[in-house]
Amino acid sequence: MLAITEDAAAAIEGIVASSGLPEGAGLRITQELNTETQGTPRTDLRLSLVESAEEGDEVLEGTQIFLEPEAADFLDNKLLDADVEGEEVSFNAEVRFSLDVQAESL
Repeated sequence: MLAITEDAAAAIEGIVASSGLPEGAGLRITQELNTETQGTPRTDLRLSLVESAEEGDEVLEGTQIFLEPEAADFLDNKLLDADVEGEEVSFNAEVRFSLDVQAESL
């Protein structure tokens, strides 16, 4: 299951809270399979603010994160972290999310 750092959880909470979306809204992560110019496959993840989880989404307990089933499989042993520019997280803040492999998966 995807693990989330405190920084990432706080960033997501701040973004969702300042988005103007109703209670129950969250960040949905979906997966897209694309091809590099050299022909090699590439997995892209898309983050979007949504009013609620879609049917079949995995909802991470205690968070406002909804994972599309394919994305949940891809993120199974990953750790989501966030780096926020500035002192306050808001919808307009610059947030950089990053993924790493969970330590116990190594």
